[in-house]
Amino acid sequence: MIATGRGPCLIAMTLLLATVGGCASIVVHERPLVARESPELVETETVVPVETRRAHALIRTGLKLDRKHPAWAVTYFRDAALEAMPVVLAGGGAEEPPPEIIDARDTYRRAIEYMLVTADRRVKSEGISWKEAMEQSGVGVIGQVGNYDAALWQEVLPAQVFEVKGFKRTVARGGVGAPVVIRMARTVENREKTVEGAVDVTDPSERHFPAQLFRSSSAVIRPGRPGEPPAMLALHDPSRDPDMTWRPNGGPPLPLAYNMTIGVARQFHERNLDLVGRLGVLYPSEFDGRTGIFMMDPYQPGKIPVVFVHGLMSSPAGWADAMNELRGDPELRKRYQFWMFFYSTGNPILTSAARLRQSLVTIRDEFDPQAKDPALDDMILIGHSMGGLLSRMMVSDSGDTLWRAATEKSPDEVALDAEQKQMLVDSMFFAPVPTISRVVYVATPHHGSPLGDAWIGRVASRLVDVPKDVTDIQGALAKLNGRDDVRWHFKDERYATSVAQLGLSNPVLQAMSDLRMREDVPFHSIIGYNGKEPLPEGGDGVVPYLSAHLDGAMSELVV
Repeated sequence: MIATGRGPCLIAMTLLLATVGGCASIVVHERPLVARESPELVETETVVPVETRRAHALIRTGLKLDRKHPAWAVTYFRDAALEAMPVVLAGGGAEEPPPEIIDARDTYRRAIEYMLVTADRRVKSEGISWKEAMEQSGVGVIGQVGNYDAALWQEVLPAQVFEVKGFKRTVARGGVGAPVVIRMARTVENREKTVEGAVDVTDPSERHFPAQLFRSSSAVIRPGRPGEPPAMLALHDPSRDPDMTWRPNGGPPLPLAYNMTIGVARQFHERNLDLVGRLGVLYPSEFDGRTGIFMMDPYQPGKIPVVFVHGLMSSPAGWADAMNELRGDPELRKRYQFWMFFYSTGNPILTSAARLRQSLVTIRDEFDPQAKDPALDDMILIGHSMGGLLSRMMVSDSGDTLWRAATEKSPDEVALDAEQKQMLVDSMFFAPVPTISRVVYVATPHHGSPLGDAWIGRVASRLVDVPKDVTDIQGALAKLNGRDDVRWHFKDERYATSVAQLGLSNPVLQAMSDLRMREDVPFHSIIGYNGKEPLPEGGDGVVPYLSAHLDGAMSELVV
C-alpha cells in the first residue's frame, strides 16, 4: 500500500540523497561560548536599547560571579532572560522585527546559554546532577526529549559551544530561545546487549538506541507559576514537534530556534562509527553482535519508517549527511521516521541479507504486535552499494534458485547441526518482506563491480577473517556431502566474503540477480557518473552504469 500524498516528499527525499552523497569524517570541537574580552560584554547604557538595559546589566553581573559563585551566576542569567522575555513576546513571530526586538531575542538567548554553560560546569566539578544544579538556582525543568525527561539528562549545552566539520551544510533555524544539544542516560544500564547500546526495558525503542544518545532541542525560559520555582526552563524536541513553535501565554505562536546538525554530529562523532565500519569488513565476527536496526529517535506511530542500509566498509555514519538533511526537514519529519541498519560488511551477502530480514520482521513485532499501525506496512528501504543488494533481497523471492546454485542435494540431505542448518536455510530460502513498500538503490552493483575481480578485491577478500559459523558450514558441506556436490564458489573461503561476491563474474551475485522481485513494490535508482567514459559504458569509477541500472525503475537519477 502506498500512502497518498507522499509523492512530493519522496521526490524531495530522493533529490536530497542524490545531492548529499557521502559524508566526510565528522569532527566536533568544543569551544568557549564567549571570550571574556569580547566587545559584546562591554556594552554601555548608551548603546543598549532601553527595553533590555536591565537584562544586559544582569548578564554582566552574572559573568563577574561566574567563576567564584556559579550558583549565584545562574540566578543572574535566569533573571536576565526573564527580564528580556516581555520584549521578546511583544515582538511576536515577526520575521523582520525592529532592532529592539532583535536585541531582546539575542539577550534572551545569551542569558539561557550562559546559564546552561555555568550549570554544566557545576555538574562536572561538584558531581551533582544537571537537574539538581538547575533547581538549586531556582530553575525548574519541564519537557520531554525523545523518551526522556530531565531526570535522565546528563548534559545540556548550547549548540554555540560546538564547532562541527564534515557536513555539506548546517541544518538550523533562527527564532526564539537557545538551540541546545542534550546528552542522555539510558533508563536501565548494564544489561546484556543484543544490538549496540541495547537494554532490556519496557519501551522497545531502547533496544535500538546507541549507548549514548544526543538530541538537538530548543530551550526557553518563563516565569514560574504558583507552586513552581521562580523560573521554568522548557525543552522542545524538533522530532516530536516538527513545527517547533511556542505559545507561552496563549498568544501567537513564536518560532523556536534549533540546530539539528549538532545533535547528529555528536551522535556519530562520539561513537566513532567510521572505524567500526572499516573493522567490520575485516573482522566481521567481532561486530556481528552489534547487527541490528539503530535509531536516533523513538518509534513514532503513524510515521513511515525509512531504513538506511550502508555499504561495504561503512556503517550508519555513512548516512550522517543524509540523516542531517532528512531529519532537518520539518515536512519530512512529519511523515517519516529514519532508522539505520548496521551489519558487518565482510560477511557473505546472503548472510547479511538474512539478518536484515530478521531485523525488519522483529522490529515490527516489537513495536506493533497487534498490527494497528499501517505506517509499518509502508516501510521504505534505501540501500547504498552493497546495502542496495541487501535491500533488493528484501523484495525478492528465492524459490530454490540460490540453493540449486550451491548444490544438487536437497536441504534434507545436508548433514549439519540444527543452528548451522537454520543459518544456511535462512540465507538460501526466503520470501519478500511484506512490510516493504518502496526501495531506493544508491550506486548499487546489481551485476557486480570490476573491483571485486581485480587484484585489490582479491587481496581484500583474503584479508577478511571469515566468521567461524561460515567456515563451519562450508567445511560441513564439503566433508559430509562430497566436494563434487557443492559448487566451488560456495566452498572456497575467499568466495565466502562479500568482497569476492561483488565481482562481475561471481556466480552467487549472478544467482541473486536472477531472483524474481515483487512487482507491486516500486523502486528508484540513483546512479553515480564521473564523466570519464560515455554512458552506458561509464560509471562512477567503482560501479558501472550497466551494473547499477535496473529495468522497470519508477525513476532513475544519474548524478
